[in-house]
Amino acid sequence: MNHSKFEEFSSVSVKLCNILPDKSHNAGFINSLIDELNAKLYKTQLCVRINDAANLLKMICLYIKPAEEALAAKASHLMTNIVTKQIIPLSNEYLLQVVSWHLDCIKTGPDLILPDILHNMQCILHSHVHIGQKFINELIGQKGLLVKYIDVENRIYLTSQNSLQISLLVLKCIICLLPIIDEKNECEITMDIKQNISSIIIKYLMNGFVKNEDEFLYCKVVISALRVLSHVYFNNQGEDIPLPELMGISQYFILYGLIPQNSRPEKIMPAQQTIAAAPVKSVGVRGGKKQKVRKHRNNAIEGLKKEIPVSDKSLLKDIDNFENSSAYKPASKNYLDSQKARPCWTLTSDSDMSDVENSRETKLVALKSRVRQSASNLFLVLFKIKDKREMFGYWFALLPNSPYDNNWLGEESSKRSLAYSVVTDPVASSRASTLGVILALLSGSKTYLGQAEVSKKSNSSFIPFSVSLGYLVVRMHKILACILKCERSQVVSLVALKCCAALVQATPYHKMQDGLISELVSCTRKFLVHKEVTLQVGALITMGCILSIDPKIDEVLKVIQKDVRPRPASSDKENKASNECDDFEEGYSDDELLSEEELQKDVDMEFVTRETYFDIWILDICFKNIGWEFRGLDKISCNPSPIPVVLESLQVLSAMAFHHLPLLLKPRIDFVTDTLHELLQHEHQDVVFQTARLISIIGDSLQKLEYTRVDELPPLAQRVSMWEKLSSSLCSVLQAHHSSAAKVVACDCIANIGEQCFKELPRRTRLVCCALLVGSCSDEEPSVRAAAVRALAMAVMYRTLREDVCFVSDCGENILRALTETALVVRTKAAWALANLSDALVLNMDDPELERIDDDLLLRLLEVSVQCADDNDKVKMNATRALGNMLRLIREDNLSKRPQMKPLCEVAISKLVECASKVSNMKVRWNACYAIGNAMKNNTLFTSFSGWQSQVFSNLCSLSQECKNLKVRINAAVALRAPQTRAHFDVHFCLVWRGVMEAMQNAANVDDFSEYKHKDHLIEQLCVTLAHACCLLQQTDLADILDPLIFNFECAKSLYAQLYQKLAPENVSCMKILQAAKYVTVDLTAANDTQLQSLGMLQEIFIWDM
Repeated sequence: MNHSKFEEFSSVSVKLCNILPDKSHNAGFINSLIDELNAKLYKTQLCVRINDAANLLKMICLYIKPAEEALAAKASHLMTNIVTKQIIPLSNEYLLQVVSWHLDCIKTGPDLILPDILHNMQCILHSHVHIGQKFINELIGQKGLLVKYIDVENRIYLTSQNSLQISLLVLKCIICLLPIIDEKNECEITMDIKQNISSIIIKYLMNGFVKNEDEFLYCKVVISALRVLSHVYFNNQGEDIPLPELMGISQYFILYGLIPQNSRPEKIMPAQQTIAAAPVKSVGVRGGKKQKVRKHRNNAIEGLKKEIPVSDKSLLKDIDNFENSSAYKPASKNYLDSQKARPCWTLTSDSDMSDVENSRETKLVALKSRVRQSASNLFLVLFKIKDKREMFGYWFALLPNSPYDNNWLGEESSKRSLAYSVVTDPVASSRASTLGVILALLSGSKTYLGQAEVSKKSNSSFIPFSVSLGYLVVRMHKILACILKCERSQVVSLVALKCCAALVQATPYHKMQDGLISELVSCTRKFLVHKEVTLQVGALITMGCILSIDPKIDEVLKVIQKDVRPRPASSDKENKASNECDDFEEGYSDDELLSEEELQKDVDMEFVTRETYFDIWILDICFKNIGWEFRGLDKISCNPSPIPVVLESLQVLSAMAFHHLPLLLKPRIDFVTDTLHELLQHEHQDVVFQTARLISIIGDSLQKLEYTRVDELPPLAQRVSMWEKLSSSLCSVLQAHHSSAAKVVACDCIANIGEQCFKELPRRTRLVCCALLVGSCSDEEPSVRAAAVRALAMAVMYRTLREDVCFVSDCGENILRALTETALVVRTKAAWALANLSDALVLNMDDPELERIDDDLLLRLLEVSVQCADDNDKVKMNATRALGNMLRLIREDNLSKRPQMKPLCEVAISKLVECASKVSNMKVRWNACYAIGNAMKNNTLFTSFSGWQSQVFSNLCSLSQECKNLKVRINAAVALRAPQTRAHFDVHFCLVWRGVMEAMQNAANVDDFSEYKHKDHLIEQLCVTLAHACCLLQQTDLADILDPLIFNFECAKSLYAQLYQKLAPENVSCMKILQAAKYVTVDLTAANDTQLQSLGMLQEIFIWDM
């Protein structure tokens, strides 16, 4: 450390401090001393002690007044040097004095020094953000000092200063005052101040640009203003956001410098017809393991991270949470980011410009590009804070929907679209940022684009909204294909590929014209063999999305077949599309991409060969990436691609397995098996995981084909051979692999072998699989234990295993142990496993010769089921199913051998009633109703227990009548017909009858649109339940049911007539209703007039005029 520098500064500062109180006689000497101190190299060397700094700052603030023009400016510069360029731990007391002094200069100082004061204050606020928070109200409150300089309605005009320069400095200061929220120490400005700032800046930007102003400076002001708006709105989830103005500003500046525009932005109003209904989540058909639906990272939002300090974890977390869900989940999402994250540039300083960019025109082009990128960031902020449903109203203002292929660029509406900006922007980074905005629009928009369709009429004076939306979808396909074909920037191409993936996921191709997929595939194929890894991965993701299109369409199969070369509809259109891209194609090197001629030569070679190993060209590419090359019918080992490409290739194969399994497996099952077997032994754990996941999906898809399209299945012997070979590798993963994720999927793979193949496997293989699953239930990782116990529960449903009482007992013991764990994920899976095990035990009841499980184990299973009914809802929903099965298993001999079982059964029934009627989770409630019905199929409950019926029947009746969720009502109605004899209802028969008839009346009046799709099913089940009760009627019951019959007669008759018209004669419900009709017309008789009246009404209900 150079002590002489400290001594020099100390000497001069002491002199200055000594003469400042008498500055009237020493003005010249004070000026020279301040100049001497300002001349020191503060940025490159330490020269100030903390005591010297504190004393000097205190004396300057005390004795130099803002009115002293030259002295104040120099003093401000000196204080800024000391505070911002020297590493000095100054106390807040001195920093507050410094900022207060600068505020006094702004209030009362001469206009001439205002730019210097604002600049220096901005530097101080930037270095010490926490000090700025003390002056929020004074600087940017309703009457803040800074705000008045940019308020177009009450602006302070400074004749001696450039207003743009002052605006720029003010905006820089405001940026420093906008706090970044820290999770540990939250600091947030009030909503009133935010609204005031945003309102003033919006008015400022809407005021536009005056021609006689400096455009260079105006661009810097706009960049800072857009950044302030982004900061203000980033954490603002309020409703009071002037979206039309903000969308107009964003659209205006994202096209700034590209097209002639008005001198000021105009607000954009949403198209009212585009406000779609809020999406309703559809419930899929249960059964079998489904391909996991994960969130696909939305890389358009990554641009926001460049505007936010890296230290701010909460904001980065918000960005990461802004994702879209997709049917196709990329395997290597970490590799989808840009190769180099751009550092956060100082938005408005001259240092932004490279030394090479020395001409003012070049600098202006670069600044306009940054204006466009700042507008893109504001767009992304708006997409983050506003609901996608609300933003959909602006789609037609942001994206082109021209029906014309050839001259869409010439239309005025298209020139104001984001697509026009992408096609015409000369700067690659701006094109990439605008494509990022398009990606944010397209991501997760399946619900909204699902309305799109092509017109059936060629000429129509009226264009429906769905057709107009279809034009937009078609146009975006054409534009993205054009970009992929002509773009020379790798960064832009990567974002374009992501846009293609998002567009493919959202487009309803079954309602669109043919050729859209072919064109995208044609432009994507060259990136599958690109030398840049990220582009290969992006292209594979796009192909994975195309393979995952649902509903399936023939065009997908055509474009992946080798005998059909994917190409656009006509060469003329290709030429015209190329011409559209000429605006941004010029000036970029072709070295980054393979030439079209070379690619076509490679493609042509494929067609020369008459016989090929696979008929699907994407399989050739995926397996080549993995390490196998095909020449004719020969396969040759080759060097595999980098790991990200291998992982994504495996994920594309998973998409093939899930959606088009016969194309992957049936032709070359032995080769696929050998390849997967080798990959399971790969040194990279992500490859092992992805391979195991592919095997799991293959197993799941094979089981589905067993029930749907048996003719597309490989022969059983081949499937058994495949599983025999893969089982050894999967068992090795479970035994030795250090990746818990791989172990989890390996458990899933064994669970997905399927009963048909499992029973044909060698006995040793079956024993090893079961033993390893049992062993994995004790793994140190909770996720592995959860997967293992789930796999055991799937295996116990196989007939060969559920008939083995030893395996069933082992399975039960492991489930019991898992249910005592603290990890919720383990208990959730274990509760599902418990329900599955109880299902297997119920199935075993059909074979009386099978050995039953030990009474002690049955007792413990019942006990733990009761305990789980008080656990988390995720556990509870399966515990109720298990309780129903356990109660169905109870026999007289169990109760006699284990006396404690009887009170436990009574508690179990009470728990089921409580879960059905009091729990808020609807899935728990309808499972509980189902479980009650299941339990009542056990005759022992009616003969050995008493008192529970009144509680059960009254609650089921109430649920079937009043529950808001119709699925709960349906299950309650089904449960009410579980008792098979009149004696089971006992004195509660009339109560149930009345309850069912009133439930029918309520069901007929259901007007909740969200539940409307379940209404018909509810009415059907109630009618069947009443028919079941009708078949149990005794003559003495007829008088008791007369009142509910009279009150609900017309409704019941109408519902039965409507239902009979809908049901097919062979339908089980129809047969039950006909059985009831026969019973009341033939078998049941009346003994008196009251009974006769009831019987007559019943006969009218069940006899319809056809």
